[in-house]
Order: sequence, then C-alpha cells, then structure tokens
Amino acid sequence: MPARHPLAELAPRDVVARGVFAEMEAGRGAFLDARKALGAHFAEKFPTVYASCMAAGIDPAKQPIPVAPAAHYHMGGISVDARGRTSLKGLWAGGEVSSTGAHGANRLASNSLLEAVVYAARIAEDIGGSPIAAPARLPATSMDQQDCAMPALEEKSLRAMMTSHLGVIRHGDRLAEAVRAFAGIERDTANIALRNMATTALLVAASAWARRESRGAHYRIDYPTERPALAHRTMTTLVAARDIAASLSERAPARTVEHAS
Repeated sequence: MPARHPLAELAPRDVVARGVFAEMEAGRGAFLDARKALGAHFAEKFPTVYASCMAAGIDPAKQPIPVAPAAHYHMGGISVDARGRTSLKGLWAGGEVSSTGAHGANRLASNSLLEAVVYAARIAEDIGGSPIAAPARLPATSMDQQDCAMPALEEKSLRAMMTSHLGVIRHGDRLAEAVRAFAGIERDTANIALRNMATTALLVAASAWARRESRGAHYRIDYPTERPALAHRTMTTLVAARDIAASLSERAPARTVEHAS
C-alpha cells in the first residue's frame, strides 16, 4: 500500500480494496501483517479473529493473514426524509438499509454507528406511540401464487456475476451484461427469493451503469475520474431500472450461431 497511497493501509477503503484486488489479480496475494503490532498479544486483543485464523491453519501472531476485498456495506438504499420516513405511509427505514446522505460515495464505520443512533431516535420520536395501521391487502397476482424451489445454479450465477461485474472494478460493457442478465432472471424466475435477489441486483447494476464516472467505492475503469457535475446523490426506481434493461437489451450485439452442414 505505501506505493499506492501516502496513508498506506489507512487510505480510504476503496483505495485499499483496489490495491488488494490488484495484488490478487497479479497472483501475489495480499496480507495483513500484525506480527509487530500485536504479536503474542493477538489472542488477547482479538480473540474471535485469532480463533478464526487458527481454525484456518494460520497463527496470526507468527504469520501474515491473507486478506481479500469483501462487500461490507451498501452505500445507498431506501430513500428517507430527516425523520426516517419512506414514501410508503407507515414505513420507516433507518441504519444501513436507508439512504440518508450521511455517507456519500464511501462508508466509514463510525458513520454507521452515528447514523443508527440518530435515526433510531428520530424514527421512535416520529412514531410517537401512534397505532400501527393494518397493512393494505394487495390484489393477488398469478406471480404471488407460485414459488418453485430455489434454482441453485441460477442463484450461484447471480452471485458470481455480482462479484465479477459489480465488484471492486467495473466497466460499462460488463455492467450492461449484468443489467440484462438480472432483468432476465427477475422476469422469468418463479422463485420468490431469487426474484427479490435479482430485483436488488438489477437496481445496483442499472444505477452503476448510469453513473458514468468514478467516485468512492464506485470505480469504472472506462470512466476513471470524478465528474464535478455528478457530485450529488441520485435516486432511481425499479421502473427506471427496468427501462434501462429494456434499452440495453435492444442494443445488445447480435450473436452469430454456426451450423454444421
């Protein structure tokens, strides 16, 4: 990390994540070395991490710990006002599920704690002991009446594409491919859990495709710099995400199939 940023491992999370990712892609791997900082005190200071390392055959007091980038938090979420109210009457959202603007394009652990405390109090005060209305009964649809078993291969494929196409480094062509794939799963699957996964994945992918710049944890190799005009929050809807998917499907390159004669 010292070669990548003057703050080394204390650089912003997105910078560290890309550094780790680059080392892994190069085949060298990335490691957390706590031998000097903690050494024999590792088990005392971090007993859970120590136990996990030992279970994996690594003694963190004596060996560097292999690390990899992982999805930590979702920057964004359900749009709320200053009192935690969503656009649905009787529904409040707080903490990591919500989009309050407290984080921006990167996320800090301390921000999560403060946001949870502040918005939990605001939501509790706003509810103020008022009675909770019974949920409105929505008209049944044919889609609500069916729920097949989770198709394991489709779920695995969705998870793999989220990692490969929407992970640490993104590119417009791969984002477009992911948008089309997720829209297809959401449209065609008869499994409710997988449909919900595909809906969420589609919203993330379509939003990433539409933001043509790099900012914080959103890094696009085809648009590697920040655009000052985009230095603000953007909101979207599922309808808009589906419209993007439909547009990209129309523009998808035609595939040629060779037939043996």
